[in-house]
Amino acid sequence: MFHNEYLKTLEAALKEAAPDSKARHVKRYLADCEAVLKSRHLALTGARPPEGVQPLQAGARGAEVCAAYTLVIDGLLEALFKTQYEQTGCSDPAALVAIGGYGRGELNIRSDIDLMLLYRGRMTPAIEGLNRALLYVLWDTGLDLGFSIRSIDESIALAKDDMKTMTALLDRRFLLGDKALFDEFERAAVKKLFSGSRVNDFIKSKLDENSERRAKFGGSVYTLEPNVKEGEGGLRDMHTAAWVVKAKNTGLPPALDMRGLNPFKGQAVPIPAMAGGLLSEKEQATLRDSLDFILWVRNDLHFSTNRKTDQLTFDHQERISATLGFESAKHALPVELFMQQYYRHASNVDHYCALILSRCLHRDRKKSFFWPSKKIKIDKDFEISDSRLTLRNKETKSIDGLTAIRAFDYAQSFDVEPDQPLKDAILSFAEGCGALQRSGADEWRSSENVAESFIKILKGPNCYRTLAAMHELKFLDAYIPEFAAITCKTQHDLYHVYTVDVHTLFAVREIEMLGGQVEGEFSLLAGICGELTNRAALMLAVLLHDTGKAEGKGHALKGAVMSGHICRRLHMPDDDAALVEFLIRNHLILADTAQYRDLHDEKLIVEFAKKVGDAERLGMLYLLTFADVRAVGPDVWNQWKGALFQELYFKASTVLERGTFEIEDAGAKLKRTQDKTVELLAPSGIMRDYVEEFFQLLPQRYFLANSADTIAGHIKTVRDLSAESKPAERVQPYVMSVRQDKAREYTEFVICTHDVHGLFSMITGVMAANSVNILGAQVNTLKNGICLDVLQVTNPMGGLITDEHKLRRIESDLAGVITGKLKVAALVHKHRKPSILDMKAKPRVPTRVQIDNDASDAYTVVDIKTHNRIGLLYDITSTLSRLGLYIYISKISTKGDEAADIFYVKDIFGQKIFYKEKLRDIADTVYGVLTGIEGAQSSK
Repeated sequence: MFHNEYLKTLEAALKEAAPDSKARHVKRYLADCEAVLKSRHLALTGARPPEGVQPLQAGARGAEVCAAYTLVIDGLLEALFKTQYEQTGCSDPAALVAIGGYGRGELNIRSDIDLMLLYRGRMTPAIEGLNRALLYVLWDTGLDLGFSIRSIDESIALAKDDMKTMTALLDRRFLLGDKALFDEFERAAVKKLFSGSRVNDFIKSKLDENSERRAKFGGSVYTLEPNVKEGEGGLRDMHTAAWVVKAKNTGLPPALDMRGLNPFKGQAVPIPAMAGGLLSEKEQATLRDSLDFILWVRNDLHFSTNRKTDQLTFDHQERISATLGFESAKHALPVELFMQQYYRHASNVDHYCALILSRCLHRDRKKSFFWPSKKIKIDKDFEISDSRLTLRNKETKSIDGLTAIRAFDYAQSFDVEPDQPLKDAILSFAEGCGALQRSGADEWRSSENVAESFIKILKGPNCYRTLAAMHELKFLDAYIPEFAAITCKTQHDLYHVYTVDVHTLFAVREIEMLGGQVEGEFSLLAGICGELTNRAALMLAVLLHDTGKAEGKGHALKGAVMSGHICRRLHMPDDDAALVEFLIRNHLILADTAQYRDLHDEKLIVEFAKKVGDAERLGMLYLLTFADVRAVGPDVWNQWKGALFQELYFKASTVLERGTFEIEDAGAKLKRTQDKTVELLAPSGIMRDYVEEFFQLLPQRYFLANSADTIAGHIKTVRDLSAESKPAERVQPYVMSVRQDKAREYTEFVICTHDVHGLFSMITGVMAANSVNILGAQVNTLKNGICLDVLQVTNPMGGLITDEHKLRRIESDLAGVITGKLKVAALVHKHRKPSILDMKAKPRVPTRVQIDNDASDAYTVVDIKTHNRIGLLYDITSTLSRLGLYIYISKISTKGDEAADIFYVKDIFGQKIFYKEKLRDIADTVYGVLTGIEGAQSSK
């Protein structure tokens, strides 16, 4: 091994060095060895990846570096133990034992080094002196050391009461000292710890602990910033499987012996969980390579931070992707390609460790009483036995595609799980499909019988659970290769919490839950779903809606094209295939229209309804949009979005029901609204003349967009501002009313004051200074110079603003800004100080500014997407104000750290902006402010 020369130098130095200087020599030895390991870590390697995974471009295999570092520490301890043993004159039997990751020979750089000094009987002065001498040096080396000193009896007694200690003993490894003492300790552990009912108790504890840990660290392989050790698909999954296998099969297996091992010459540390025929040779190779990759990543995290770091944060993801030489591809960023590879390896670890546990525990699975003890025959191939779906011929090891999909069909229909041998047969078939395709023997994908079972699964109950099982056993990827292309595919942002395949399956689950779990919460959607006449088409569209992301931008169109090929393989009728294609092609338009366009523009609503075509398609598009948004992440859906989607659905339904795509005559509606408003205001003493005058002060659009109740409230607010309605000394610079919309979960501010240029920018600045999140705004300027601004807002957590102190502070700041006593820029600047969370590394969102003059007949629409930050809305609105623009409608949306802000504007003369030079100036100026680059081009 490479460290032998360094070790000889250390041994000589320790013999001659004074006690106070020994740690200095140890540190030099460690630094020299770690430098070599780091260079090996970053050197080119020929690591063999799992099927479908790119090879490592840099670094020695992770397990090699871990094993080599383990031997480096072994050498250090051997030199130190011998020296201290001799110098202390200790002659009592003692053994130095490695436990934990160090005992497994899986020691990452900067990881804990757990040691136990074992002795017989009672502690003697000689043993105590040896312990003190060892620790005197080791504590000053900078190693993260866990050190215990125990007798055999103490170790056994502690392990009986402490599951952590009992677990550590499974990974023990003799290092130095009295081997006979260590052997005696092993015999005692087998007899007193790993026998009888203690084994079952231990296994149950480990499985419970495993479930709790996985839930704590995200509950998914596909978290945005995975923990490479404790997260799902991390190293701890392998440790748990190994512990259960050791305890279940052998009680206490022979201790690992690493003497004479050279990891850099292909001498790998054995993994006990892979023994006993639980995995095939191919499965072992795949699992070992995936463990290698994750160990490499963990080593790199520790090398780069010089400490134990297990969180693969965004900054580390970008750094490692560069280290490994990933380059931008046509459809993905380097960091997305790296994370796709990481998730593939992590999902392999998750899958094969679960497989090890299942196969290990399956051998002694007890009968269930759900089904009768007798076997229930289904057909010539399948039966139900002990509440499991199983193959009737127990000697069957290989099956075809039709048999595999019928297994999922029956599992869904009878609500049972396939047993492990059947799962193994399905997995074996799925993994062999690549070879079948290359040989041209993949006609099963176009089989009508296979398609019939698949469509039945889409229509049936527990569709999500069945599709998830198909995905887990790689059958879904084999059957629909287009879906395989999005498996483990990531999007490097804070909005998309899950990989594309997991998000898609979660969307299927959202549709399914409308039939039960969330039916009461979303009764309208549940009703639409319950009336579906073509459930299979909807579920297929949900399953395939993001397949186009494998091809990059424009995924809706690309996915629609893919769906045509898939539907033909599934032998779907032309009408059903056209419906699936329509839903996928248009699966973004309902959400985009509702969130980013003016829903009070009747022309927009008519054009949307015309594009959808009929009520059935509208209902299915609404369901798909709901599922798509809800499945993005736990905090993406909110009542505000839900209200916008529902409003668009109802308005489009109205257009479709009247059977014409002509814009409705507004005269009759305006008359009805005016009469109702007069009726509502009569008890307040506001007469018809006042109402009729108000109806002349605002454009027709305002009265068509608001109900009579809302208009009546606004009239009262405007009257309250009027100096004629109160004594002169009580005249206020503005009036603000607050309404809590509990159903939609937002607070509404109505702010009425005399109009000044840049007023909306002032208001947004005050809101930013008070941590108020603006969802939407409507700016209404009366012909008499009064401005009526309506804002839908929430607190920073997305809830109602009910704190009276905060509301008073907002009113005070508004009064100060409107009267000129406070400078809004100073208020915003004071609030801009970033929190510790804002300073955390995150993916950057590219800035985009686009001008749309086609979306509205009356307004120019400024469409902005950029990185969200404190005071962003103020910066945008103040810039638009400086450009001489007046904002009439604002729609604000955030996706993770991306802000999507839409502004409907006019010029100083109340007209749309048509001049190309002016439009370009608007886009470039806003872009420059947002990026900090004056004179920048918005097209960048």
